[in-house]
Amino acid sequence: MYRKVFPRCEVEGSLEPVAFSHFGSTDHIPRKCAECENMFEGECVRAMDQVEDYLSLDYGPCRKSGLCNPVLVEDQFIKSKVFVPEKCRDCFNLKYHAVFGFRCHEDDQIWGRYGKTLDWGHWSPDLPNIGLESRKEVSMELLQAVKDEQEVAAIRIYQELHPGTTIREARDAYQELKDKLQRYGDDETKA
Repeated sequence: MYRKVFPRCEVEGSLEPVAFSHFGSTDHIPRKCAECENMFEGECVRAMDQVEDYLSLDYGPCRKSGLCNPVLVEDQFIKSKVFVPEKCRDCFNLKYHAVFGFRCHEDDQIWGRYGKTLDWGHWSPDLPNIGLESRKEVSMELLQAVKDEQEVAAIRIYQELHPGTTIREARDAYQELKDKLQRYGDDETKA
């Protein structure tokens, strides 16, 4: 779920909850987000060109301490394909939402039914969060193969992620990701 958080929000401001209405329902969002030009329909567009998707708002840290290294959620009912902070894996506040994925429901009485973004603490991914214009899934394995300039491996990974795609589409995705890694990779590693 870190793909909805990075690059991190760098806007300073109040995390005080303010009412936000969208499609007939009212929840709350942080004041700094309500006043920010990057807020759009309850999500953030701060890195749209890089990520090719909306990012979650910045709700600040949760009160639970612990490690924030990414781990898969796995229990008797579910084995996820996405990572959550280690401290969240067994937390009773971690809940899955069909649209927003895993969210923290520590303060539902404040933020509302959708909860808030998971707290990644000081952890950051090794590679920048990059998406494709097609909005097709990009795994960390795919990004690593692109970074390592292993085009054949990247094509294979892409086709496993997206069955039925052509080699041409996979090669185009490889090139798009390679270009974005060159453009955004240096910025992320400096942060």
